[in-house]
Amino acid sequence: MRALWACCLLACATPTGPAEEETRSESCASCHADHGDDHRLSPHARAAASPVFAAMLPDVEAEWGPVARQACEGCHAPAHSPDEGIGCVSCHAAVGNHETRDGALAVDLRAPIGGPRGGVDAPHAVRQSAFLSAPELCGTCHELSGPRLAVEPTFTEYLASPQAADGETCASCHMPSVEGRRSHRFVGFDPLWDAPPEEAARAEAETLALLRAALALRVTRSDGALEIAVTNVGAGHAVPTGAAFLRDLWVDVERSGEVVAARVMTIGDQPMQGETPVPLLTRASHVVPGSLAAGETRVARVAATDDSQVILRGRAVRPAVLEALGLEGLSMSVPVHEIARR
Repeated sequence: MRALWACCLLACATPTGPAEEETRSESCASCHADHGDDHRLSPHARAAASPVFAAMLPDVEAEWGPVARQACEGCHAPAHSPDEGIGCVSCHAAVGNHETRDGALAVDLRAPIGGPRGGVDAPHAVRQSAFLSAPELCGTCHELSGPRLAVEPTFTEYLASPQAADGETCASCHMPSVEGRRSHRFVGFDPLWDAPPEEAARAEAETLALLRAALALRVTRSDGALEIAVTNVGAGHAVPTGAAFLRDLWVDVERSGEVVAARVMTIGDQPMQGETPVPLLTRASHVVPGSLAAGETRVARVAATDDSQVILRGRAVRPAVLEALGLEGLSMSVPVHEIARR
């Protein structure tokens, strides 16, 4: 009986599916050219090629073991299509999930391709997929319960947000409508590593617009003091979210172009080893949370002259993280965004 069960498992693990070339995103792009152009330079397509991710993998394996590494690869390099990060079929062949977390996506490469509409004239079978536009699809990978300290509750944050209550979805911000279709650029915080200069600049501008829509800076001046308030007004999740320990959001006070009070407010998670800040989760005993929840306001008060300016800035990866991973040479590839100035 045990041998028969093993044979059944083996048969399920090696299904007959489409030819390898049919699952590649470039095959989809031969007809869906605009979507393909978007996706090719998106963070999804490059999820496994990010130098930060690539440098973290061996560190995770060394400190937390091979199972932890496999958990990371399960979302960043799910192997639904060869040699790609998150390809077209990762979402369009998804038929559901086993849980809305930890990459537990159910992908059927033999099923008709999922799309927003069914019954269209296409060279392949098409099914209408409500799951394709559901936040639960995104949440399957954008909700992590580990390994270890790699806890990323983005989907949980979304469910608690005013945006979720109003019926907005992840696609509302990250896949805006462009010329009658959904953009597949998947705008987020990360830069487009190794992209052509014009594409990197385009991604930088889109990220800045997203950050400016998410965060509002208010400054009240009185009697030689500043009251500085930053509010998460637009994001349907915390800011930063996901790998929040990588991110760097802070407020400086300047006068005549010189910083007179640095980092009077910082926003984001901080890995700690005891009482000491450390750059990597694999070196930490715990994480001090510091992101702004949807709708939350954080306030700082500092002594300053009325002609001082307050600047909210952000970058995708902290310099200390790059240094710890041996990637100092990439620091110039991580733009510093000026989100607001008052």
